[in-house]
Amino acid sequence: MRITEQDLQTIKTVARMAASLCQTIQAELVDPAEKDGREPVTIADYASQALIGNALAENYPDDAVLSEERSEEFMLLLDDRQRALVQRYVTDAVGGYVFEEQICAWLDYGKQKTAARTWVIDPIDGTKGFLAQRHYCVAIGLLVQNQPALGVLASPGFYSDDPNPPDDPGALIFARQGAGAFIEPLFGGVAQPIHVSLHTDPQTARLLSSYESAHTDRAFLERLSHALKRGPDAPERQLDSQDKHAMIAAGLGDIFLRLAPDVAYREKMWDHVAGHAIVSEAGGRITDVNGRALDFSTGRRMTRNRGVVVTNRYLHDAVLAAIRLSRPPRRTGGANAPASEDLYD
Repeated sequence: MRITEQDLQTIKTVARMAASLCQTIQAELVDPAEKDGREPVTIADYASQALIGNALAENYPDDAVLSEERSEEFMLLLDDRQRALVQRYVTDAVGGYVFEEQICAWLDYGKQKTAARTWVIDPIDGTKGFLAQRHYCVAIGLLVQNQPALGVLASPGFYSDDPNPPDDPGALIFARQGAGAFIEPLFGGVAQPIHVSLHTDPQTARLLSSYESAHTDRAFLERLSHALKRGPDAPERQLDSQDKHAMIAAGLGDIFLRLAPDVAYREKMWDHVAGHAIVSEAGGRITDVNGRALDFSTGRRMTRNRGVVVTNRYLHDAVLAAIRLSRPPRRTGGANAPASEDLYD
């Protein structure tokens, strides 16, 4: 099933609009509520997803959608004032009055459908980075027959922590299957092709990791660095969101490993689909920590994978080998049972 240039241009426009909306809300109001115990969710999450849902409903009525936020949480977790703010921001963005019922419909749009094409949406990837004025992005990916075929990341702060960031530190990073990966200024400009680095030495490779402690087993990462013979001065950079995928794709990083300390944790689909499409088109490689291809056929959670490894391809085998050295395999069925081939299942 062919993905057209028009598909890409449509989603680029939608992602830009959502990122602009998030910037407006961030500047005027950062008002977190509590979701799933401690995970913050902001007015911007709901407003951004509603805006994207509206655009998908208008342009792709036959496609399915997998997205993070839900109308029942919108109604339950936000009070009347917060819901009214979401309604106001979306009304301003679409240029016509929007009722609360429409917000709910757009938040849930496409979730009950099964189709060959599924849009996978994270309205704010890196919510804690958004709240702390760090990296975050709007992530829109497309699965065709459960394979990433298109990815767009609208990142308002992509260059924000560079020593000399541009006047507008934002970037739009995007890829379409078979057409390559590109970066351009967030709100318009010349698109430049991007490609992963040619770095082959794991000791000096640029390692990217997450600020979020729930996503990164720091003790394991230290053992991995030791197995790769990386010294204390080896470059490592912490940041939020799929900006890490984009930086691997653009040659601004070489290795990104995500392994949660909780052995039962399984990655969320919307945290990886758009980034996977971009990294793949830029020449990189992505697997889980056992070297398996990522399986996007399992719904909201990637239940057949544990963790994620993203590299420039040239370092991937070395990283997987180091992973196997960094933690002994689990044993099941007693002390004399053979070791499992999968270290982290």
